[in-house]
Amino acid sequence: MLDAGLFMTVGYTVPDYELLRCIGRGAYGEVWLARSNATGVLRAAKIVWRRSFDDERPFQREFEGIQRFERISREHLSQLALFHIGRNEVEGYFYYLMELADNLGTAEGYAPRTLRADLQHGRLPAERVLEIGLALTEALGHLHGKGLVHRDVKPSNVIFVNGGPKLADIGLVTDTGDTRSIVGTEGYLPPEGPGTLQADIFALGKVLYEAATGLDRRQFPKLPPDLRSWPDAGHVLELNEILLKACATDPRQRYAGAESMLSELELLRNGTSIKSKRAWNRRWAFGRKAGVALVALALVAALVSVLPRQKMRSESSSDGAPSTNMEANALCVRGMYILRGDNYVEFAAAYTNFNKAIALDPNFARPYVGLLELRLREACPSIPPTTPEDMSAIARHLEELAPHSAPAYCAESIVNWSEWHYPEAARYVQEAIAADPKYELGHTWYGFMLTIWGWPEQGRKQLEIARSIAPSKVTIYRCLGQTYYARRDYTNAIAWYLTALKWEPHNAPAFMMIAQAFQALGDYTNAIDNNEKDELLWSADQSETTQRYAAIRRELGKGGIAGYWQDQWKRTEEHPNSDFYHKAVVQIHLGNTNAAMNWLEKAYETREHTGTSFQPSLSYLYFHDYWDGLHENPRFRKLLDKIGYTKVIPPPKK
Repeated sequence: MLDAGLFMTVGYTVPDYELLRCIGRGAYGEVWLARSNATGVLRAAKIVWRRSFDDERPFQREFEGIQRFERISREHLSQLALFHIGRNEVEGYFYYLMELADNLGTAEGYAPRTLRADLQHGRLPAERVLEIGLALTEALGHLHGKGLVHRDVKPSNVIFVNGGPKLADIGLVTDTGDTRSIVGTEGYLPPEGPGTLQADIFALGKVLYEAATGLDRRQFPKLPPDLRSWPDAGHVLELNEILLKACATDPRQRYAGAESMLSELELLRNGTSIKSKRAWNRRWAFGRKAGVALVALALVAALVSVLPRQKMRSESSSDGAPSTNMEANALCVRGMYILRGDNYVEFAAAYTNFNKAIALDPNFARPYVGLLELRLREACPSIPPTTPEDMSAIARHLEELAPHSAPAYCAESIVNWSEWHYPEAARYVQEAIAADPKYELGHTWYGFMLTIWGWPEQGRKQLEIARSIAPSKVTIYRCLGQTYYARRDYTNAIAWYLTALKWEPHNAPAFMMIAQAFQALGDYTNAIDNNEKDELLWSADQSETTQRYAAIRRELGKGGIAGYWQDQWKRTEEHPNSDFYHKAVVQIHLGNTNAAMNWLEKAYETREHTGTSFQPSLSYLYFHDYWDGLHENPRFRKLLDKIGYTKVIPPPKK
C-alpha cells in the first residue's frame, strides 16, 4: 500500500493526473508518482523545466526527442511505454507520462526498482546479467533501428517493469549522431563522447560489467581477484569476452551495432563458448599470416596438375567463399536475393540476415559483401543510417577475410572517398575492376565517382558496363541520370531518374534527384512535389511532413522563388549547429556569395556529413549546379583544393 501521508502538492500540474510525490530527480527535471483521476492507474510523470537549460534550443531538442520516442515506444515490448506528452508554455516546462517501475516496497512507501538499487546488495549471478543484457541490447537495437540513440545508459536508468528490465530516462533520446550537447554520465561515456550507436553499446557494456563483477565501471577491465572461486566464474569469464568487445577504447574494435552484440549474447545463452570462438579466430588469423595456407596452395597446385584442362574458379567469387555453417549460408543467400532483386520493402530483413550470418560465422565474407552493397547505395528508411565507422568496419573485415577480392578493394575505395583521398579512391576501385571485371558494383562506383568529379562521359562508359552486367539495378539508372545532370542536361537526367522509379517506385533518392533537376530548371512546383515524395518515404509522421510542405507551397505562392528561399532560411534557423552545407545552398540562392562561402567553410571545418550517409556533405561541391558561378572564385577554389578535388577534376578552362 502507498502511504497517503507522503503525498505532496506541487506548483505545477499534469492534466487528468494527480501528482502524488517526487520519486526521482535528475539534471533536467523530476519524476513524480502520478495517479489518473479517471481510472486511478499509477504512472510515472517526468517534469522537465525550461530553467534547467542555458537557452531555448537544448530544451526544445529534448522535447523533440521525447516526441520522436513516443511514436515508437509502444511498438516493442523492450521499450518503456509513453502514454502522453504535454507542454505548459506559461510555467515553462514539458511533461510526459510513462510506465511505472516495480515498487521495491520499502517502509517509506513507493520507491522505483532500478538496477542500481538491485546492485546495492552486491553483484548479480552471471545468468541474470545475461538475461538483462539480452533485454537491453534488444531495446537498443530497436531504438537504433529507428535512427535514435539513448545517450545515458547506466544502472540508475535501468528500471524493472513487471520484473523485466527497460531503459528509462528516455528524455535524453535523440537522433543518431547528435553530439551537440554533452550528456551522459562519466565512466559510461566512451572516449569519443555520446551520440552514436557504439557509444550506447559502450555504456551498456559498462553497466553489465558492474552487474557481473560488482566493481565500479571505472575499474574496467579489471576482474575481481577472487573470481576463480565464484560458482559462476566460467559464465562470468565468457560474458567478459563480450564486454571487452563492447567497451573497446577504439570504436572500430567494438560491435558494429546492437544486433551483432545481441547475436553473441544469444550464442552464449545457447551454450556457445565466446572465449573459444575468439581463440579460434585469433589462431586462424595468425595461421594465415604465418603462411599456414601454403599447405592449401600445394593441394591446389596438385589438383591443377591432375586436371590441367579444367578451368579453375578463383578461391572465392566476388561474393566470397561459402561458410561451413549452413544456417549462415542460408541467411546470406536470402539476404542477397532481397538485395539483388532491389526489393526495398524487405531491405530490413536483408540487413538482419547479414548480421545474423556474421554472428554465426565471423569469418564469413559474403555477408560483409551484402552489407557493403546495402549500406553504400540502397539508402532506405528500413535500415539504420550508415556512418563512416560502419564503412570502415566493413572494409576492415573484407580486407581480413577476402583481401584480394573485388569487394575488398571497392570497400577501400569507398572509405578513401569518404576521407577525401580521391586519387586513392580511384586506384582502389580500378583494382576492384581488375580483380573481377564482372563485379557490377565496381563499375557503378567508378562511374559515379568520375561523374561527380566532372568526367560524365567517362562515367557513363563505366555505368553502361555495369548495366550490361545488372540490367535491372535501380542505382545504375540513377547514376546514369547523374551523368546528364553533370552536363546540365536536366531533361535527360529526369528521364533516367524516372526509369529508376519504374524499376523500384519506393526509391527515395530518385525523387530527391528529380527535385534537384526540376529546381535547376526553375520549376519549383515540381521540385517541391518530388522533395515531398522523397521525405514521405522516410517520414515517421506523414501528416507532419504533408503539413510542412503545404506551408512551403504557400510561401512559394506568396513570394515566388525569392520567398521560397527566404522561408528555407528561416527553417535552417531551427538547426543552428548543423546543416551547414544546406545553409550555404540557401544563401547562394539568395545571392549572398560571402555568406554561402562562410557556411561551406564551416562544413569543411566540422567535417560535416549528410544526415543519412557516410559521405561528407562537401562531396558534391563540384557536382551541384548551385556552385557553377563560383568555380573560379579564389575562396571556392581554395576550398576545392583543401578537400582534394583539384587532384581529380578537369583543369580550369583557359
